[in-house]
Amino acid sequence: MWSFIKRLLAGPPPAEDPLRETLRFDDAGLTRSGELLRAMRQREFLPWSEIHEFGFRYAQAMFPDPWSGDYMEGLWLFRVPSDGGGLMAMEFDEAVLDIDRLPPALLRNLPGLDMDTLRTGLAAARRGPRNFEEEGEWIAWRRAAPSQATAGPGPA
Repeated sequence: MWSFIKRLLAGPPPAEDPLRETLRFDDAGLTRSGELLRAMRQREFLPWSEIHEFGFRYAQAMFPDPWSGDYMEGLWLFRVPSDGGGLMAMEFDEAVLDIDRLPPALLRNLPGLDMDTLRTGLAAARRGPRNFEEEGEWIAWRRAAPSQATAGPGPA
């Protein structure tokens, strides 16, 4: 009975944020899911072989806060192939990952990940949203370029 009264007083559950995106890591790759991704028919799964860089970016937010103006934000960064060729950045809010509890599949599949580099970027972000002087990008893992031996035949 008490749970009924509690639900009655609390009202309906809040609607899910359509911009909310979740990440899952397993040995196959990175899966991101969200209502907006599905509506835009964007790709939700990336195998590890398509991830070229991983790091942290501390940069000015795209849209200023309406009350306090410009501010900085911390973002996790993955560089992956774009549909038009080249690489594009996939960015996720700093709160999505915890440096002390990175998913085991991410650690297994990014050998040589430089945790000190990530900590340096996170330290800049911890100094606050007005720390414009420390804007930067800290790439902690980069896929090795294919060697000439495995790149295929060269010019004849």
